[in-house]
Amino acid sequence: MAETAPRKIVVVGGGVAGISLAHYLLRHTLPALTERLGQSYHLTLVSPSSHFYWKLSAPRALADSDPNDTEPFVAIADGFQEYSALQFTFIQAEATSIDEKARIIHLQSPKINENTPVEYDALVIATGTSSHSPLFCLKGPHIQTKQELQHMQDRLRDAESILVAGGGPTGVETAGELGAMSNRWSGPKSITILSGNDRLLSHASPGTSATAETMLGQMGIVVNHGLRVTSAIQREQGPKSWDITLSDQSTRTVDVYIDATGCAPNTAFLPSAWLDTKGFVKTEQSSLRVDDAAGVYALGSVTSFTNGSFFDAVEPVRPLADSIRDDELAINPEASCRGQSWWESIFGRRTRAYRQKGSLTQFVAVGRDGGVGELGGWRVPSALVGKAKARTLMVEKMSPIMHGQDFRRP
Repeated sequence: MAETAPRKIVVVGGGVAGISLAHYLLRHTLPALTERLGQSYHLTLVSPSSHFYWKLSAPRALADSDPNDTEPFVAIADGFQEYSALQFTFIQAEATSIDEKARIIHLQSPKINENTPVEYDALVIATGTSSHSPLFCLKGPHIQTKQELQHMQDRLRDAESILVAGGGPTGVETAGELGAMSNRWSGPKSITILSGNDRLLSHASPGTSATAETMLGQMGIVVNHGLRVTSAIQREQGPKSWDITLSDQSTRTVDVYIDATGCAPNTAFLPSAWLDTKGFVKTEQSSLRVDDAAGVYALGSVTSFTNGSFFDAVEPVRPLADSIRDDELAINPEASCRGQSWWESIFGRRTRAYRQKGSLTQFVAVGRDGGVGELGGWRVPSALVGKAKARTLMVEKMSPIMHGQDFRRP
């Protein structure tokens, strides 16, 4: 094979989407392209944190420091040890800007005050979203989130009044974990959750919402509907340290306030032309190509079509990889034709398209033993949610994702 400079693939984002795609490209797409085109490839994975954070376990991690629980953080580099330095590089840095014409992404390392330009031939945006609270996502190095979780555990232990804002899955699961811990903490605790809407889990069916509220009520948790936090000021550490103003102009003073509301896309470094009015990446859903940006792709919760589900992070992996393959083959059509199989010469190349699930599929843990859920639009029993999610918050799936075990086959 003639010596040529490797084509550079850059994946920005060290979450489920970015890590899964990186493994698939390294194992399947890029080796196949090398064999067919005689062209080498190098993949660079970029993340502001050296560690991956299993965010699904955040509601439990903020409430409990049980040493038997699995650590929700794992070093990203540990999951990519099978690849050589010629194939793969991991860079811990934050993306700060992009030169679209030069195809350069600028990175800022958390360790040195220096801007590093990285060239790319193909760029994948998988930066996800950030929650308002540092408890539920990484905001830079993982040690910051780890410390926030530990501090919250300490505050909750002594608190008498706790307010959780947010009636979505994160808020409901957080309130459920607090309720499950109430019999292990000393002294009585008042726990309230604000839904912000007319019911909890507004994207689920009314029956699912009602069941979730009943389960929280059985734990002694008060649910308030139609109220949102408009101001939250922490005066100092300790009792009654939070002054909360609500959307009805009423005020409350609580020991602990947990913001489990909403998320914002991590796209500040991207050209504004690539973004929709809400700041998400304008992405063609079936191919995962970014609109009007050649050689740029996106997947996961940062895309304009996302519903924020786990499925939107992993199921587009193969379709996106096929888009990269097709675009690379289009650069050199002569070599592409020489390398095609007899099947492809007759029937054409198979290119998978991503089709988002039309009906809701979601399990929400409410405590340690059960919860509520819908599968393909059908409600599922609490015991099934308990077995599938509530007991472990699926932390056992963290290592398989980190090592790309779901993508060992094409």
